[in-house]
Amino acid sequence: RGVLMKLKINKKLRLAIISILTIFTLLIAFQLFKEVRYPKFEDQKSKLYGYTNNGSVNYTVYLKPNKLYEASTLGEGMLYITEFVDFINTEFSYVFAGEGVTKLEGNYSIIGKVKGFKEEREEVINIWEKDYPLVKNKSFNITDETYAINENISINLNEYNTFVEEIIETSKINCDTSITLFMDVNLTATNDKGTFEENITPNLVIPLNTLMFEITTNKIEKPGAIEETIQVQLPVDKNQVIFYGVIIGICVLGLIFLMIFTEATAKKDPLEKELHRILKKHGDRLVALSTDVDLSNAKFVRTIDDLVRLADEVAKPILYKYSDNYKEINTFYLNNGDEIYAFDIDVLLVEEETSSEEEIVSSD
Repeated sequence: RGVLMKLKINKKLRLAIISILTIFTLLIAFQLFKEVRYPKFEDQKSKLYGYTNNGSVNYTVYLKPNKLYEASTLGEGMLYITEFVDFINTEFSYVFAGEGVTKLEGNYSIIGKVKGFKEEREEVINIWEKDYPLVKNKSFNITDETYAINENISINLNEYNTFVEEIIETSKINCDTSITLFMDVNLTATNDKGTFEENITPNLVIPLNTLMFEITTNKIEKPGAIEETIQVQLPVDKNQVIFYGVIIGICVLGLIFLMIFTEATAKKDPLEKELHRILKKHGDRLVALSTDVDLSNAKFVRTIDDLVRLADEVAKPILYKYSDNYKEINTFYLNNGDEIYAFDIDVLLVEEETSSEEEIVSSD
């Protein structure tokens, strides 16, 4: 059975990667736990009672006898010739409809507002105005699901045109004029779900002091509700759970790979490290021998650089005994006739180790 070959990684780097993956895995696992164990909540509106407010204005234009129109009335949405108009009949309506019996109380009124105005840069500026109470304040107080208001108002167009002409002639201010009829409804409703107030103002606008005119109205549909805010538990975010699970899986696989298929590189032997440095730096100056030399009378130098300088002076190579075992290569020497100079790596390493220990003791 073959031996599993493990990838060698620097010890510190391997430990750092394992630590980072472990911490990251724990953090993601905690996020996953929170996602599953502690559900999120969201504020949502829950309708307790619903209702609608509808306000509208309808009208019919009644004509004077004329040779143009055979009918005596004209319907909505037409262009009307002022000279042919006798009066305008308007019908204001308001309908409240709720989802249950409710106490309804309030008031309403209908007012005609005649005004003079001008338009500048798409802005309407009122110059003067006068109110005509058409239906004075009326109150109501009922308890029901629905409530409706219907009021018919007849508009004598000639009367208002005459008034506008007098104001323009007296004030000497020539401006656009109109009459706006609006019904102002104020309502307060109370039931077992709560209390609410509503205001609705349907209106109708008729241009004045003009040869022909169009009438504009607005229809208001205003739904409403009494609501309460409730907290609704949100379902677990499956996509988030899957994402966290995938990340955790990748981290665990990474940890398993590092644990099983990698190993920290052993700390390099100082002798091997120093020998490698010498051979790399001074390899072209070195000569390997296969026999030993008697170094009993050798003079030892402190560093390999010292030995190199001596070799340069006498122009001779530096010798050492070769061995397949790097631990046996520890001495380099220079043979200069009667004198032999040598360098012992072991001595240098001992000195360096002693110096390091002294520094540690000194710092303590």
